[in-house]
Parts: sequence; C-alpha cells; structure tokens
Amino acid sequence: MKRLRPALIFLAANVALILAAEALARWLHLPDRMIGFAWRMIEVTDHPDLPYHLRPNLDTWARGMQVRTNQHGLRGPATPLEPAPGVHRVLALGGSTTFGEGVAEDAAFPAQLEHDLNAAGRGRFEVLNGGVEGYNTTAELAFLERRGLRLRPETVVVAFSLDDFNPAPVMAPNGILTPSVQHRVGACSPASTSALYLTLYWLPKTGFRIPWTDLTAARPRIDPDFAPVDRALSDQRKQRYRDPPNAQWDAMVAALHRFGEVARANDVRLLIAIIPDGDQVGVPDPDLDPQRKVLEICAEARLDCLDLQPALAAQAAHETLYFDGAHPNEAGYAAMARAIAARLLAVEGTSG
Repeated sequence: MKRLRPALIFLAANVALILAAEALARWLHLPDRMIGFAWRMIEVTDHPDLPYHLRPNLDTWARGMQVRTNQHGLRGPATPLEPAPGVHRVLALGGSTTFGEGVAEDAAFPAQLEHDLNAAGRGRFEVLNGGVEGYNTTAELAFLERRGLRLRPETVVVAFSLDDFNPAPVMAPNGILTPSVQHRVGACSPASTSALYLTLYWLPKTGFRIPWTDLTAARPRIDPDFAPVDRALSDQRKQRYRDPPNAQWDAMVAALHRFGEVARANDVRLLIAIIPDGDQVGVPDPDLDPQRKVLEICAEARLDCLDLQPALAAQAAHETLYFDGAHPNEAGYAAMARAIAARLLAVEGTSG
C-alpha cells in the first residue's frame, strides 16, 4: 500500500494538470486562434444526417459577430421549450443565411421577421433562429425532426439557399469542418471534445507560435460587384441546376418531399423561402433557372414555396443587399423578412 500511494498521487497530479491545461485552452480559445475556425461554437453528433449543431448557452465572438445561443442551441435569447399561450411560434431553419452570417443577432432575418410580424398587429409572434452555418436541406430536415419539433412551432420557415444540394460539412480529425464525409469523426473524438488535444495537434503545424487572432475581427467582405472567385462559385451553383441529377441532388429532393410529410403529420405550416444569389438581383436578365427547378420540386411535393428573387430584385434598385455572392447584408435580410412576413400574414387564420 505504501508503494501504491506515491503512484496514485502522481497519477492524480497528472490528471489535475491535464484538466487544468484543458480548461486553460478552452478559456483562451486556443484552437480557434490557431486555425481560424470557431470550433468552440459547435457540438458534433453521430446522427448520419446531422453532423453538428450549435453549442447551447454560448456568448462569444466569431468573425466579428457576437454569437449568443440559448439553452436549446439556437442563436438568440433564452426561450421556454413551448410557446406561451396565445403566441404564434415560428421556427426558421437554414444555413448561414438563416443564422445571419456577418450580421448581429437582431439583424438576421429571423429577428427581423419577428419584428415585422408583430408590427402588423395580427397577434403575438416569436421567431426562433434555428439556422446553423453549413447546413443543407438534409441537415435542416434532421434538425427539425430531432430538435425542432419539440419546440412546438406553429409554422416552420425553411430558408433554401441555391447551394443546398451540396453535402453538409463534417468534423475532421484536425478539428476543422470538411466536405469529405469519409473523414468524419464521432462525437467522442478528441477532435470534437478537447481543446488541449487540438492545441497540441496544431502547435507544430504553426511553428510553435500561437497567432493571437482577434476573434472580434469581422470577416473580409466582398464588394457589391463580387470578386472573380465569388462570381465563379455562383456560376458553378447555377450550372449544377442544368447538369443531370446525381446522388446529392436526389438527397436534396427527397429531403424537400420529407419536409412536407413531416409538416403535415405534425399539423405544422411549412414555408420554403428560396433565397436568390447576389448576382440574381439588381442586374438585367438574371439566370433564374435554379428558382424554376426548385419551384417544380415544390409543386411535385405539394409545398408552399416563396421565390424571394422578385422582392429582393425590386429592393436592389434602392440599395445594396449582399456583401458576397450568397450572403445578404442587413438590408437584404430586411427585404427577405418583409416578403416572408407578407406571405405568412396573407393566410387566413393567422391572426391571434
């Protein structure tokens, strides 16, 4: 026993040292500063269609945005699991355009939609922001089925981006999101759970220097005319709608059909809001083939779909609405919110 005691003390001291180092790496956000990715914002899952979700109860900065999440892992303030009596709860789903990439919480379209709905005097509304950066239609569907329905929404608005046929990224062994599904790590991987592990992983790769990146610094913005690379990506998205269907396309179509089935089974009103690319507004004769293809899918799946291109194109005559090829700015989100609010309020029986 006397010989065992020093070994136990040594073990306990080392465990305490590792735990303290882990806590320090998390407190200083070392992985985020070293690799330029907001690792601390997400929790990885093992669900095949839901690679990750936002970490609950966050209050942090990423790419110039203050990001606050509530107890349900939604961007925004704390909210009860079920809506208060007499409140029309709307759940907004989508990727970065729903989350509000590049803008403050109250400038993202879900917050502006809530303001517009309540300003109409047709009842009390709350709009929950269920947007998660990187999500595609399949991930949004999985989020609704696993996490969204328990919030008892009366209405679900899915913000459909024109790149939603792409696979949602997954966590790689280096702690960065990657489109390579074969490199996906699980929820218990050290790349998903340990800031200390990632710090030690990246230290030699960064020359044992920690770049103390300012986490509040805004992401670079592209001018309204779009940089060549951004425009090329936009062109590739549109070409994809002209190519023959593949497995990714079929998965997107299946997810849209399933959205309709889930909504009808749970007596939830569903609206698919199709967000245009930045080069489809404020220009003559834009390529609108993607919208036509999506609206055809909506008709087949019996979905209520709203093409936002006309509303944003009309507003683009007065102000700049995008800060890159896919992400609206605050004015763009406001135009989206107005169009969606008008569609929701136009339905008989919406008043409280």
